[in-house]
Amino acid sequence: MAKEWPRSRVEGMDITPTRSQIVPANCHIHVDDIRSKDWWGLANGYTYDYIHTRMSMGIFPDFREIIQKSYNNLEPGGWMESQEIYPTVYCDDGTMPDDWPLKQWSQDQDEAAHDILGIPLRIANKLQKWYEQAGFVEVKERIFRIPILEWAKEPQLKLLGKFMVENMQQGLYGWSVNYFHRAFGWTENETRVRLAQVYNSLNDKSVHAYYKIYVVYGRKPREGEAPSQVPKPENWPTPETAFDDGEF
Repeated sequence: MAKEWPRSRVEGMDITPTRSQIVPANCHIHVDDIRSKDWWGLANGYTYDYIHTRMSMGIFPDFREIIQKSYNNLEPGGWMESQEIYPTVYCDDGTMPDDWPLKQWSQDQDEAAHDILGIPLRIANKLQKWYEQAGFVEVKERIFRIPILEWAKEPQLKLLGKFMVENMQQGLYGWSVNYFHRAFGWTENETRVRLAQVYNSLNDKSVHAYYKIYVVYGRKPREGEAPSQVPKPENWPTPETAFDDGEF
């Protein structure tokens, strides 16, 4: 974004410093916690034209808070976009057995994150409704299917499947150890042993499995334009109920 629009100011936020050594001068990376109550208002004294979130599942107790904060910090007429994977493993042709290790891992991860730790993974299919409840207009949802491994016939999907499995094998431990240790009490070695089968199952081309990726975007109303009329539920996040415990 910073390279494509060199006259803009692009800001990124993460809980650890960026590893990249090449950052454009107009790109500023903040080490901060978006859950801070400061972000309910204009924390930096200005608003944004575009806010982007990606792969935020399993991080926040209530992602609606992030959507509302983004709405608050956008310039009227500005846009927000979220890209999320829905963690259910799908298969349409019966090639995925019920005991396939990746499928079991997904169920364990969901139980640990949602049922025990209270940080839900399954947010992708709710984004469109949450955007509208926050006040966004022109909200659109697009759903993409990403194969796991190179079983698809279409060249582009085959390439995406290759990228997907490489990404999953590299990130599998990082996406597991925190949940499983905190929720189930598994040690680091126990987690690695259990993940070995999952890692190997990702090489099985006979299983035609895939994930769904949800892309949702919406616009903050312009000056004088009415926001979405979809009502907020009673438990909608407010500055007083914002999650800000000072811990990552």
